[in-house]
Amino acid sequence: MGHLDGKIALITGASRGIGRAVALSLAQAGAHIVLTARTEADLQQLAGEITALGVQALAAVSDLTQAADVARVQQQVQDTFGQVDILVNNAGVGKYGTIDQVSVEEYDWMMNTNMRSTFLCTKAFLPAMLERRAGHVVFVGSVAGLRGLPNEAVYCASKHAQYGFATALDHEVRDRGVKVSYIAPGGVHTYFAFGTGRNPDDPKLQEFLDAEDVAEAVLFAVTQPPKGRIFLIGMRPMREAL
Repeated sequence: MGHLDGKIALITGASRGIGRAVALSLAQAGAHIVLTARTEADLQQLAGEITALGVQALAAVSDLTQAADVARVQQQVQDTFGQVDILVNNAGVGKYGTIDQVSVEEYDWMMNTNMRSTFLCTKAFLPAMLERRAGHVVFVGSVAGLRGLPNEAVYCASKHAQYGFATALDHEVRDRGVKVSYIAPGGVHTYFAFGTGRNPDDPKLQEFLDAEDVAEAVLFAVTQPPKGRIFLIGMRPMREAL
């Protein structure tokens, strides 16, 4: 489509689900893609699919909750592309259950994956955007970042933190040429929370949004004209209760 020809987009949690769909969508629009996740085989397969579209792909295996890994990815990006124009903070995990069913270790797992990685990646790649007075930071969040939901207290806390971070960041960087967008889907039919509260055989999954639906929202946000910006996109399945 050419909307993003020559742009460099980094997607966290890119190996499957929403991250994978976003990577393919932005690549189809002409962007070169940096893929980050913990699983090398999945990243390499996706990188091959992306290069077949006629753009470049860099697969960077990493644990983005670790500052050293983020710094290493930053150096790989610098060596390969020189900059990041679009950062998509997508990596996320969750467990469903009442608060007494969530351990301290699971709390750390959710908060670190959902918020610490967001902070580390934004801190790494935002300064160069500010220097160029151009760039876009996208947060793939959740409706759980906008309201409290039963059996999701810690997950909601992590996503509320991410939404607050995005809102504050928008105030800080808007006048300096950088756009911020927060995408807030409801239920999405992916691998999310399988084994931690969601059953892959649940027929309700078929009524959820598809990962590609969320990817289209990300593409819409990052292809706005220079004078416009989309900060918040809320998305819900038709049959999901309000």
